[in-house]
Amino acid sequence: MLKAYKYRIYPNKTQKKLLNKFFGCTRFIWNKQVESFNNEIKTYTNSTELKKEYSFLNEVSAAILQQKEIDFKEFKHQYFSKTRKIKIGNPVFKSRKNKQSFRLPNQKFSIKDGKIRLEKLGWLKLVQDRQYFGKEMSVTVSMDKCGDYFASVLVEQGNINKFTKTNKDIGIDLGIKSLITTSDNDMFLIPPDNQRLIKHIQRRLSNKKKNSLRFNKLKLRLAKLYRQDSRRKEFLIHNITSFLVKNYDNIACEDLNIKGMLANHKLARAIQKQCWGILINQLHYKCKWYEKNLIKIDRFYPSSKTCSICGKVKQELKLSERTFKCECGAELDRDLNAAINIKTVGVNAVSQSGMGSKTKNKSKDLFKANSVEQIIFL
Repeated sequence: MLKAYKYRIYPNKTQKKLLNKFFGCTRFIWNKQVESFNNEIKTYTNSTELKKEYSFLNEVSAAILQQKEIDFKEFKHQYFSKTRKIKIGNPVFKSRKNKQSFRLPNQKFSIKDGKIRLEKLGWLKLVQDRQYFGKEMSVTVSMDKCGDYFASVLVEQGNINKFTKTNKDIGIDLGIKSLITTSDNDMFLIPPDNQRLIKHIQRRLSNKKKNSLRFNKLKLRLAKLYRQDSRRKEFLIHNITSFLVKNYDNIACEDLNIKGMLANHKLARAIQKQCWGILINQLHYKCKWYEKNLIKIDRFYPSSKTCSICGKVKQELKLSERTFKCECGAELDRDLNAAINIKTVGVNAVSQSGMGSKTKNKSKDLFKANSVEQIIFL
């Protein structure tokens, strides 16, 4: 199993200049490859031949240039793959305005006594707040828009400690009012963001002269506010997904078409704020780590319109109706009703398969039935 550990690093002034050269040369190699890819006649040569023409490439580690070439080869493999479900677009040129990064293999770096040694950079101060065990595969050094530097160490680990089986099932409904509502009537909300302050600073930024001292100060402050919002959401979602995987064996959720839902301009901002894709992705790999089951319900199943008590489907249900009322007398929260239905359909699909947690080596196609589009037994 591969797992990444991200640490903050503190380079000195000389090392910062060298890091900028590393980022620039990595970006240069990628852009040369994109230029060759877009042209019908191949114009790109490998990094060894480019060093003869561009002497500044010799100032950085040859390993980072080779790694970037490997990345582009993998991109071309995915681009022309006929078995890939989601097609990727044409490659784009990298800009210095975006996040900068480069990668080194395990032979070119080492970590010891709170420091990390990178080839042609020397020893850098590193804040190692977590220890890891396993074989080091590579390290990715990056700089965000706030100008802070990080080192992400990829480690190959053996079997990790599994969570004990609880024999409990749960259904989760992804929503806009709350991030998720569970079938156990637990509700998790996204923390308030800095949108009001961001809006105020953006107005002030628009009146400043570009690249002036005040412009750069406001731009940095704006980047830190965006990063603060992102970290708050990431921290919350990691805690939610860890809680679900630790306390439940079978987790059922909807297979939403998030990209299609973002086309609705009235709800796009609210949907994007909830970070559904990040939450589902975390559930996916954490279930794989700890041998739990993630069950995805068909996106066309009317979970919100179906009564969780009598099973009758309501023909019309407006988005403004937050309480579900049925002719049988049932009256409960709309999202709670949907979560109970999702749990019922998911658990029934598992029980009908008759395999439970022993199905992790079976084909997923065996479990496509009724309202379930796919069941991921991990």
